[in-house]
Amino acid sequence: MKKLLRKFAVIVLSIVVLGAGAVFVGSEHRLDKTYDIAVTDFHANPGLPVEEASRRGRTFMCVGCHRSAGNVLFTAPLVGTLVAPNISRIAPTYSDGELERLIRHGVKKDGTAALVMPSATFAHLADDDVANIITWLRTLPEAPDTQPAASSFGPLGRLALALDQLPFEADHTPAGLPELAHRPADTGRYLVANTCSHCHHLQTEAEVEGKVVPPLAVVSQAYSLADFTQLLRTGIGLGGRELGLMSEVARADFSNFDESEIASIHAWLQTNPQDERPVSH
Repeated sequence: MKKLLRKFAVIVLSIVVLGAGAVFVGSEHRLDKTYDIAVTDFHANPGLPVEEASRRGRTFMCVGCHRSAGNVLFTAPLVGTLVAPNISRIAPTYSDGELERLIRHGVKKDGTAALVMPSATFAHLADDDVANIITWLRTLPEAPDTQPAASSFGPLGRLALALDQLPFEADHTPAGLPELAHRPADTGRYLVANTCSHCHHLQTEAEVEGKVVPPLAVVSQAYSLADFTQLLRTGIGLGGRELGLMSEVARADFSNFDESEIASIHAWLQTNPQDERPVSH
């Protein structure tokens, strides 16, 4: 009987080891997947003074995730740790064309995909705003990596990778993007599409990091322009409330909107637009 139990235990252990090995190999295969998206000859020439190009570049949510030298976006036992890397160190190693591909397509220098990077939203950015972001990135003083400096995956994270259940943005970037050289005249509509829409739907609730995000066009009806300006400048909502991720992103990124941009966003949202991607072509 003991011999039989030992044999059974060896069989079970072998299955577990083989399964774990298959999961590890599958997860590494997913992480190493490359995308056949060519690097263009894009050159960051925004046609604006560096200070203004940098201000516009800072409005597109980069600091909210990456901070000044990297940032832990998520960590959980057995799942792993997801890190937004130190862009002050990484950006100088990329050409303008490689940064354009990363921003718009979520594809890194080595051809693999970035996790979570909001490229499905940024895919619709005008050329001049991509140039603004790159111009701003070029002004960042290089800082030592905040630790941990890189993402890591536990067994559950590895399983999710092997099953292709993690959000690689390169898989969600829309095909056949319109060519948009400059910001359209309707900057409110355009800026909502390329910033707010990454988290918010317009008429329906969404979910971000396990939390319900209100429909933007609906909740904005309660905000006067003064209240909305306060929200984007300080992260403080109606009634003096802190709004979690919204407050963090507002203070880090949206506070860089100028008065005309805030007024345009507010005015467009007051039209109570419907849930469709509001991009001006």
